[in-house]
Amino acid sequence: MLAKTKKIALLLAAKFHEEETTGPRDYFLTRGVEVDLLGPEKAPLLGKNNKFSLVPDKSIGEVNAKEYDGLIIPGGGAPEVLRINDAVLDFVRAFWATGRPVGTICHGPQVLISAGTLDKVTLTCYAGIRDDVKNAGAIYVDKAVCVDGQLISSRQPGDLPEFNKMFEKALFTGFVPDDEKDLKPLQALELAINRENGAREFYENAALIMKSAALVNKFRYLATIEAGHYEQLAELYIKLSGGTQPADNLRLTEIGKNLLTDSMTSAEAVDLSIQAEQKAYDFYRHAALKSVKPEVKEMFEFLAAEELEHKRLLLLDKASMQGGQGHFQWATHFDIPPGMDDLW
Repeated sequence: MLAKTKKIALLLAAKFHEEETTGPRDYFLTRGVEVDLLGPEKAPLLGKNNKFSLVPDKSIGEVNAKEYDGLIIPGGGAPEVLRINDAVLDFVRAFWATGRPVGTICHGPQVLISAGTLDKVTLTCYAGIRDDVKNAGAIYVDKAVCVDGQLISSRQPGDLPEFNKMFEKALFTGFVPDDEKDLKPLQALELAINRENGAREFYENAALIMKSAALVNKFRYLATIEAGHYEQLAELYIKLSGGTQPADNLRLTEIGKNLLTDSMTSAEAVDLSIQAEQKAYDFYRHAALKSVKPEVKEMFEFLAAEELEHKRLLLLDKASMQGGQGHFQWATHFDIPPGMDDLW
C-alpha cells in the first residue's frame, strides 16, 4: 500500500501527547506517506509528559488545506491550545469541507468542537470530554475506533494500532463493497450517473408522499442538487469518452422510486436516505482515490463532500423526529470546483 504521492498533516501544539503524535507519524512514514507536523509556529514544542520536544515542519500560516490528503489531530494538552487559534480553525474547516479523511485521538475532537464541524457526527474520544462532544451536537460511542464518513476517531494511545489501520484504509482505498473496488474511472462515472438519477427520482417522489412541510422542502432541495450532479457527471462522461453517451441501464438499487410506498413513514424515508448518502460518499471517495485524470478526481472529491453534507442535513431531520433540535440549513462549501458554481 505504498504511495509516495500521499501527504498528511498532524496538528500539534505545546503539551502534545507524545505517543499519539509519533505513533501515527512513524506508521505512515514507513508506508511511504509524506507527513508534515503543523503547529501555530515553527518553534520547539514540549510534549505533555516532558519526554521530548518536536519542532513543526511548517507553521499553519504556510500551508493550504488542499495540499493534504489527510489530517490527524492527536490529543494531550495541545488541542486546548489549537482550538483558540483562528488560523488553525480556518485550516481545519477548510480541510473538513474537502471530505478527505480527518482523524482524531483522545482530546483531538476539542479542535473540531471549536471549528463547529461535529453536529450529528458519530465519534469516540477520551471519556473525559464525551459530554463536550455531545453538547457540540455529536453522537458519542465508546469503542477503539469509530468511522463516520470522513472522520476516523479513537479514544486513547492503546487504540493506535486499530486507528492507524483504519486511517490508512480511508487514505488509500476508502470503504466500498468488493464489487466496486476494481471499477475503471469511466465505469465508476457511469454508475455514479445512474445513482444520481435514482436519487433524484427518490427525492422527487418522496416529497410527494411526506406529510411534513419541512421534509418536503428538504427532499425537493436534494432532488434539485442530485439533478445538477447528474447533468455535470453526464457532461464529464461524454467529454472523457470522446462523445459516447452514458448507458441508462444501471439502475440504483439502494434508493429509488421502486422502494417508495404510500405507507412509508418520514422516519423510514430519512433513514433510507441517510444510508444511501453514506454509501454514495464511500463510493465517490474510492473513485477519487483511483482516478488518474485531475478533472475526474476533482469531480469525485467534490461529490463526496456533497454527499456528506446531504447526510448531515438529513441527520438534523432525524434528530428533530426523535425530539432533538433538528433544523433546516443550506449546504455550504469553501472550494467549489470550476464549472460547478451554478449548483449553488
